[in-house]
Amino acid sequence: MKLFPNKYFKAELRSDYSISMQNLKSNTDITESLTSDWTDKAFRGQINDNGFKIISSEIGRGAVCVLIGKFEGKTGEIEVRIHKAFKVMFSILMLLPIIGFGIILFTNGIEKSLEIIIPMIMGIVFVRFVFIELSFRFISNTGINKLTDILTIKELIKK
Repeated sequence: MKLFPNKYFKAELRSDYSISMQNLKSNTDITESLTSDWTDKAFRGQINDNGFKIISSEIGRGAVCVLIGKFEGKTGEIEVRIHKAFKVMFSILMLLPIIGFGIILFTNGIEKSLEIIIPMIMGIVFVRFVFIELSFRFISNTGINKLTDILTIKELIKK
């Protein structure tokens, strides 16, 4: 099992790639940095001739997932993964129970700290499967749905 989830899709466009990319460009705030900011566009990011690297423009949660697409003709691949900044934040959240265990081990000794092992493991599992997994699922689905509408994707198959 991976620490940070990601999704891979195979996509087939309804129209030509150049038309779909022009539609994506008109709905994307072109920027070098993948950070959230107020905009009236659906996405923020980078678009080039072969693909794109974008985030949803929703403030607060849009930057959690990065959508990376590479297309050739009418077919292509889309990868959805967690933004690097959020990987760092989620890693810190998962390390907090371990740090707490270390502090208790140092101050109270091994006998008292053995009682804390199960809550520590539960804390790590909670962060991984509640914070990371659920936020990734909901935010990636929102981003993929918006991208499907804008690119006019005919068929989207999860790999």
